[in-house]
Amino acid sequence: MSQYLPTTLLSFLILLLLTSCEKEIDIDYPSSAPLTTIEGQVTNEGMDVVITHTRPVGEATPSAGLPGAHVTISWGDQTQALAYNPTTGHYHSDTAGQPGNTYHLSVDFEGTHYESQSTMPLLSTILSTTFVWQEVLSERLLAFEVWASDPEPETRNYYWYRMDRRSSHPHGKAKQTGEAYRWNVFDDRGNPPGRIYRDIICMTEKMAEEDEEEQWERILYDGDTIKFQLMVIDKPVYDFFRTLVVGQNGRANPVGNISGGCLGYFSAAHISRAKDVIYHAPKK
Repeated sequence: MSQYLPTTLLSFLILLLLTSCEKEIDIDYPSSAPLTTIEGQVTNEGMDVVITHTRPVGEATPSAGLPGAHVTISWGDQTQALAYNPTTGHYHSDTAGQPGNTYHLSVDFEGTHYESQSTMPLLSTILSTTFVWQEVLSERLLAFEVWASDPEPETRNYYWYRMDRRSSHPHGKAKQTGEAYRWNVFDDRGNPPGRIYRDIICMTEKMAEEDEEEQWERILYDGDTIKFQLMVIDKPVYDFFRTLVVGQNGRANPVGNISGGCLGYFSAAHISRAKDVIYHAPKK
């Protein structure tokens, strides 16, 4: 077990934990050698892999993507080598993935060989997105309501979503270039046949009215723009992100799907994007 987390995954985890209760905890982590982390994706927008070394949880400086690896992705009788971009720190190809194909990742880095595979599920079409205020007990909550199609109603499907926001509000200065706001994974249990539904809780009305500095990262301000994306993912990738969240309470590493002794995941999934949604605060 390592007390290190992948750089980009740590930032995602922090975003998710923002919706939980807050408590200041002083943790004395033991030291251990950094591990290799591989995060790879094949989507309809291209192929992308980033390789980093883990860093101590208390270290704020993000790890840079590392060069020097030989990275290929193959499917059927085709193989695509991914070139390293020193500007982004990623290995990338513009070759788009197709639903139904099984993709095999091969990485040779620092004398170790890593492998993984992922099958791209059928795509889900986003049907509608909107903001709604909900009454829960004596509190009003703002939710982002999403409806989308279930590509295989008779089969258990797994989903990953991400909300990014852009803000011009003074308290959202750091968000003017856009940043991750919410993300999570879920499955289609309990949804109507052929449809999936999700209410993503954003903030409370009280939180917006008090506008305290420690809540600025959670508060949506009038005119903020939301960009929403949805992917149908396979079960191993779903398990990775679920254990990423749950495992941190016991300082356990997530269950990855890459062999060779590294952290991380490899996913093949089609990205569906919704039209931008602008939040308008209620008029007083």
